[in-house]
Amino acid sequence: MNRIIHKLRREQRLGLRIIKTGIAVTVCVAASAFLKLDQPYLAVIATVLSMEKSVDTSVRAGKNKMIGVLIGSALGCGLAMISRGNAGLCGVGVILLLYLCQLLHLTEAATLTCFAFAAVMFSAGGKNPWNPAIMCAENALLGIAVAVVVNLLVIPPNYTEEIELAYTSLKENIETALLCAAGRKEIEVKKIEGILERLCTNIRLYVSEAKLLRNADDEVFAISCKVAGYRELLDELKAIELMHLSEKETVPKGMLPIYEYHLERARNLQESLMGNETNEKTSNP
Repeated sequence: MNRIIHKLRREQRLGLRIIKTGIAVTVCVAASAFLKLDQPYLAVIATVLSMEKSVDTSVRAGKNKMIGVLIGSALGCGLAMISRGNAGLCGVGVILLLYLCQLLHLTEAATLTCFAFAAVMFSAGGKNPWNPAIMCAENALLGIAVAVVVNLLVIPPNYTEEIELAYTSLKENIETALLCAAGRKEIEVKKIEGILERLCTNIRLYVSEAKLLRNADDEVFAISCKVAGYRELLDELKAIELMHLSEKETVPKGMLPIYEYHLERARNLQESLMGNETNEKTSNP
């Protein structure tokens, strides 16, 4: 029961990306009103779809989405001149846009591109489809720009700190897990696996940032080199957990050599990882 409650609390945590998306939407609506743009919902949708996890990813994705919106609006305008809202042309248009996004390496912009196309195709702009096309492009571009700026300025993610916290938590939980394994108690394998995956995700996000935004390359590299070792250690703990041993019962003779092998290997891996860390601190005072 405690594990279920802990999982629910962890998964329901209000993340910073959610908060920043709300801030970006507020700014977007206010900017649309100030600029007297029609249909600000287009800008809001573009903002929500453009809020990325990292600053560098947000900038690169924002550029691609701007290109995609322009392509989608232009194609929507062209097909609307032939027959506004035509079912067959809508299908052909989406096929062309998805193919173009793939061809131009704008895959992450495909959703917003198709949305811009549909908004123009189904707009009520009289005989001139250029007006809704321009309006759609203006709102979408505003939404994308606001999302990128908010991600840059409002509490930008500190992946170095996240990596350090995850790594410290990983070491602490590994230490606890080894004590549990030695005492034949329940090992929180899933928790360790989650921490390890979070560490790997933050390392990937850190590496994806522009060089200008990275400030701890050596430290992050040293931690990333240990990930494979911790995965091996986790595998040993999983093997012990699968034996379903109990501290109240003696280990069956047939399982004892296997249990001791995995426990010894897990301890050796931990000593090796901690030894490497000690050597690094000694060589880099």
